[in-house]
Amino acid sequence: MSSALHIKDLVKQFATGKPAVDGVSFDVPAGEIVVLLGPSGCGKTTTLRCVAGLEHPTGGRISIGDRVVSEPQRGVLVSPRERDIGMVFQSYAVWPHMTVRQNVAYPLKHRRNGAGGNINSKVNETLALVGLRDYAERPVTSLSGGQMQRVALARSLVYRPQLLLLDEPLSNLDAKLRIRLRDELRRILKQTGMTGLYVTHDQAEAVVLGDRIGVMKDGKLLQMAAPDEIYNRPADHFVANFTGASNVLLGKVLACSGGKATIDLGAAGRMEAWTPQPLAAGDKARVALRAENIRLGERGPANVFAARVIERRYQGMQTLYDVELGGQRLEALELGTSARHQDGEIAVTLPPDTCWAYRDEGAIAD
Repeated sequence: MSSALHIKDLVKQFATGKPAVDGVSFDVPAGEIVVLLGPSGCGKTTTLRCVAGLEHPTGGRISIGDRVVSEPQRGVLVSPRERDIGMVFQSYAVWPHMTVRQNVAYPLKHRRNGAGGNINSKVNETLALVGLRDYAERPVTSLSGGQMQRVALARSLVYRPQLLLLDEPLSNLDAKLRIRLRDELRRILKQTGMTGLYVTHDQAEAVVLGDRIGVMKDGKLLQMAAPDEIYNRPADHFVANFTGASNVLLGKVLACSGGKATIDLGAAGRMEAWTPQPLAAGDKARVALRAENIRLGERGPANVFAARVIERRYQGMQTLYDVELGGQRLEALELGTSARHQDGEIAVTLPPDTCWAYRDEGAIAD
């Protein structure tokens, strides 16, 4: 499959400090949605703005389709309006003095070869796609935030750009609307066959929307993979922690072979864990695991420990337990409308395939 977007060794260096984007490379095949995920300041938005032409890269190459749009070493820099892209911003960025129809029709009237046929029919088709056909003649200022963001999306889709860029487009919406529009957004992009590059700091958003997710930190792309691989096989401790594996057990490597490590947890005993890293006997290790993967009151075939429930937090459809295991503390989550376990001694199983061992390199980055 051909790539709608190709980024090779992208670097963006501002006047001071480390590069905001530091040697990032990835492809987005036509029709795929790639999500860049990471904390504030990791370089994800700067990467997207370089693709849009709103930032000028310091190094590397960006191609959209078969055309190089940025390559500083050769003096290539195509203007944003010539890149055949659509962009949806965090703010709604609609024309407040126009109706919904006028907002969506605007790019067709002001782009070369933008109409290519009847403008009204294209606008009607796109408004129907985003669920706003009945709102076509309303002033855009009379709409809710979610509806205005749909207008912004329709305006970016109506001329069928080669690539759609989305910069945290749901972050200004309330929680319930954000979830609903998140699901709708993937349906709309897939229905149009649009290629998308989407930026967010929200893990749940990334998992729902992305065909692949790229996790970034300090300007570097740490891992680019399908959501289930990011979730179940994080490449390093930062990826694991940022995507929800907030529990950490500290120990020492006893042995490592074939992607499996044996870790000494001290007073708790030994455990088996999966690892993507070549660990050596004697290395200090962090073992990351998710709260939902801890099995309370169960004795599995491996990684069974004597532990103690020290606190419960009942939340209606789930209960969070604070558990002490050999002097180390874990948070466990169980679904269900009742809290099944009392404070005190309990057997705990940590399934080896859901425990991920990494070399201990100091403090955990938030």
